[in-house]
Amino acid sequence: MDLSGILSDDQIGILGSLMALSVCGLIMALSFRFGPAKKQASRSTIVTISARAATHEKATDRKAA
Repeated sequence: MDLSGILSDDQIGILGSLMALSVCGLIMALSFRFGPAKKQASRSTIVTISARAATHEKATDRKAA
């Protein structure tokens, strides 16, 4: 595919840069989706939610005088 006849050098450079950013974003999304970061994020979320629930239960046990 000969783009040099249709697009200028600057436009080809911009398209190449956008394609490179898109590929990097795709790789990053796949890495986050299937990588070890997801496993660590889900574990820390569960711990955080449990800690908040325990704090909330303690706070509701106290009644005003």
